[in-house]
Amino acid sequence: MIQYLKSIDITEDKIILLTPPPLYEPAWEKECIAKGDKLNRYNSTTGEYAKACVQVARDCGTEVLDLWTLMQKNNQDFSSYLSDGLHLSVVGNNFLAAQLWSLLEKKISTLPMLLPSWRDVDHQNPEVSLLGNPDQ
Repeated sequence: MIQYLKSIDITEDKIILLTPPPLYEPAWEKECIAKGDKLNRYNSTTGEYAKACVQVARDCGTEVLDLWTLMQKNNQDFSSYLSDGLHLSVVGNNFLAAQLWSLLEKKISTLPMLLPSWRDVDHQNPEVSLLGNPDQ
């Protein structure tokens, strides 16, 4: 995937890989049983995928957001991050957004401001604020 992105001129500094979140086996097993199946995924296996994703990011020089590790940091209960043991819940999506925003803020903090802040735009006459005064 990274090679493809690079082939269409997206540089490594613009790529962020996300690891899978952890898997909460008790909840996922209930989902599987409800479908007449047995538990078919394990958090340890998901951890191997996460580790591989982190390694790929290192090898390719891209950023990585390691959800698998972050959501289990300090042995915290991560079950609320998942709606069914596998997919992110509202809480999990909010966690992801906060983590991703923190990473993005670091990346964009050095970018120049091309347009004025929305607070500085005259809402009665935005053209002057955005394009300058044509009479000058």
